[in-house]
Amino acid sequence: MSWERDTSKVKHFISKNRSALLVKEWLKERLSLAGFSDMQLVTSPTGGIGTKIIIKVLRPGLVIGRRGAKIKRLSEEIEEEFGFENVKVHVYEVEEPELDPEIMAWQIERQLLRGIRYRRVAFWAIRVIRDAGAAGVEIVISGKLRTVRSAYEKFTSGVVLKSGEYAERLVRVAKRPVLTKMGIIGVKISIMPVSLQDYLAQLEASEKAGEAEEVIESGEGG
Repeated sequence: MSWERDTSKVKHFISKNRSALLVKEWLKERLSLAGFSDMQLVTSPTGGIGTKIIIKVLRPGLVIGRRGAKIKRLSEEIEEEFGFENVKVHVYEVEEPELDPEIMAWQIERQLLRGIRYRRVAFWAIRVIRDAGAAGVEIVISGKLRTVRSAYEKFTSGVVLKSGEYAERLVRVAKRPVLTKMGIIGVKISIMPVSLQDYLAQLEASEKAGEAEEVIESGEGG
């Protein structure tokens, strides 16, 4: 029956997403020194054996190793840990680390662990992100910041959309717990790389270019 096939597809989708999430969290901890940003898990659509894992990091060399020794071992560990077969890991360098919230949250963590004051770290991060061309950034640092009691502070610059369809499209968010001597400090960073006006302008230009191509194709066909 069709409903049985649909149910099977849903279960497969949920299982795949869960596996991807588990692998991502494992890699995030495993590759913390390399500046882990993101991961994509790709399995064969035809049900064949083999799993491709695409990883983005700040320092690819720390993942690949000399003559690919580390990346080979990483593939073997993923197979052992999660039961995948024939894992192939591909590593790419993050192109714009200053606009990547995972990378910047990691940079904030490193400085906090070095004992640098959280306000100084936050203002530094905002300056770096804005200098890279971001339309807006918001950093929230919470936990035992000054005394025994928990508190939080928000640092903002530019415009960061809070909700709605465009916020989901344009705002990149990362959260990171940092274990300090005072206790756990939570870091949340939201980056909006381009302004809404620029995004809409790009969208309109893209749509006009598509329409022009259609006109040219129809003219050629005539």
